[in-house]
Amino acid sequence: MNEPITITEVVGRAVQGMTRPFLCKAGFFDYYVKGVYAGLDSLCCEWVANRLVNLALPSAPLGLPIFEMGEVPHALIEESGFPDIRELGAGRVFASLRIEDGQELTWSAAQGWPEETMALLLLLDLWIQNEDRSLSELGGNPNLLVTQIPPLPADDPEGALWVDQPRREMLWAYDFNLAFDPDFNRERFFGAHVFGGMLKQWPEGFREKMEPFLKAALAELPAIFAELPLEWLHVDGDESLPVQLGIKRVISALELPFTDPETFWKLP
Repeated sequence: MNEPITITEVVGRAVQGMTRPFLCKAGFFDYYVKGVYAGLDSLCCEWVANRLVNLALPSAPLGLPIFEMGEVPHALIEESGFPDIRELGAGRVFASLRIEDGQELTWSAAQGWPEETMALLLLLDLWIQNEDRSLSELGGNPNLLVTQIPPLPADDPEGALWVDQPRREMLWAYDFNLAFDPDFNRERFFGAHVFGGMLKQWPEGFREKMEPFLKAALAELPAIFAELPLEWLHVDGDESLPVQLGIKRVISALELPFTDPETFWKLP
């Protein structure tokens, strides 16, 4: 794992979302940063889920914002006059790169997305048992941003990714802090998920294509857990205290496509 980036400045704070991340600078880049206020279990889930989804994702048109472990210096907390700065807290934090020009997905814009993109997002949220992707005509909180893809020639590496895509828009998924929900409910998940009612069957060959990605990501789980800071896993880093996120809980969810495929791959 790379060394954590250093948070150098607090710029603002999100007004939406339960964890209300701080908008911070690290060098020349802007990140949404989650710290003490988010909760230790939330930080562990955020890192593990992002790492897994990143490993399991093919290329465009679905992506994750770049994410990093961050470090907030004690001096930044002590010297900052920003309100609620102690809810960020010094020490290790989760940082997600701000997506410039990203627009939150609306219900009207959610209609007509390519089947493959919908299937990818639905599968990965189902796999990590993430119910925090709700949207309907009545509103919701999809935690999805949309960016427009400029025209690029087919011989350009990035342009080649979009040659066969019917919609030149990138969908960015964020906020995985509620993954591995111990109270996860399939019926509730499909009823609330932004794409939960839009697929009657998986695209042809989709399961066969994705199973190797899921297996490969699952195999990396011990290494991913080894990346978690002790201060996240145990309160105050005290290893005599219970862990905030147990690896057995995560494995039991991630193995379902293979231990109970009939249930897992069934769509409503």
